[in-house]
Amino acid sequence: MKQELIKESVRLQKLAGILKEAKSKEELAAELNKAFKAGPAATRAFLDTPEGKSDVVRKDILLNPQTDGSVTDDTVAVTTADGMAMDFKPTQSEIDLMKSVSYPLGSAKTLTDAISSGPTAKGVVTSGDLIIDGHHRWSGAISIGGYKAKISGTNVKWPGKDTNEKLAAAQIAIAADLGPGKDIPSQSEGFKTNIMGKGSVDIAKMIMSNINKQTDAGAPGALLNDQMMEDLTAGDNKDINIVLKWLGALADRVKDKVGPGKPSSDGAIYQLRLAIAQKVGENLSNLPNNPDAPARKDMPQFDPKVGGPELNAVKDKLSGNDQGDINVGPPFATKESVNKKLESMLKESILKIK
Repeated sequence: MKQELIKESVRLQKLAGILKEAKSKEELAAELNKAFKAGPAATRAFLDTPEGKSDVVRKDILLNPQTDGSVTDDTVAVTTADGMAMDFKPTQSEIDLMKSVSYPLGSAKTLTDAISSGPTAKGVVTSGDLIIDGHHRWSGAISIGGYKAKISGTNVKWPGKDTNEKLAAAQIAIAADLGPGKDIPSQSEGFKTNIMGKGSVDIAKMIMSNINKQTDAGAPGALLNDQMMEDLTAGDNKDINIVLKWLGALADRVKDKVGPGKPSSDGAIYQLRLAIAQKVGENLSNLPNNPDAPARKDMPQFDPKVGGPELNAVKDKLSGNDQGDINVGPPFATKESVNKKLESMLKESILKIK
């Protein structure tokens, strides 16, 4: 009799553990669903909690899309992205001037090449008409090309009805790739030279205040640096004509002072710098705005430099089969799927007890 009571006690303890695990999964799926609908900030906050970092969330829920009750909701198509840059909207509320313009304004060659080519921002990640990653390449192309600038990259059709839900899906994909116990990467520090919402005059002033400064290690030189201006205004350099044509009416005050056969002066160089700053300011003041864009700290980070995965590392998991391998959108777990899991676990447990 005592032996039977011990066996029954063990069986009940195991069943209690199974019930607790099943209930936990259903409750956590409901919490994740609530966070998803609230947007990337709430989703990141939940995924950074002990529960959000747990095996139940990061493995049982996020890596089991086949158990959420829907066959197609986690299929994320990945295609090519291209189009006119101005037709896309940002999904972050801050864009740095220096990261946007340091490269094209770092040498005479990069400026004239950008003007001549259009230009096109390559490697940008979009979702429909939203920029998900590559904001500074996008704004950099617009800084020179204005309404003629283009983008080229990857379009990831994240689930969700708006900016907030699509970014929440991206945060979930990052969490699934990082696995249990890992914090969601974040960049919280704001930009001193944020251009979002700024007018052309303010942006031009920011440019003129940062002459000969280099904050982008990848740029060919400092912003509108002395060597660049000397190269542009050299007596035998015909590339200045490319710049003057691009400047349009802004070139009127300098076109008779710079160019082939015209000796440049400090005054002419200053006026040329100012004209370039004003042209770039005009272009960037027309950047499309997105009032739903979250704070910088809540933006998904597909960047190994800040602890995130590369999008290419996640891409195959999003579109690797008919359903996708990551549970990126609701439903995350249904009562029916939890009950099926429970039934399977109960049968397994009973067999072990016998």
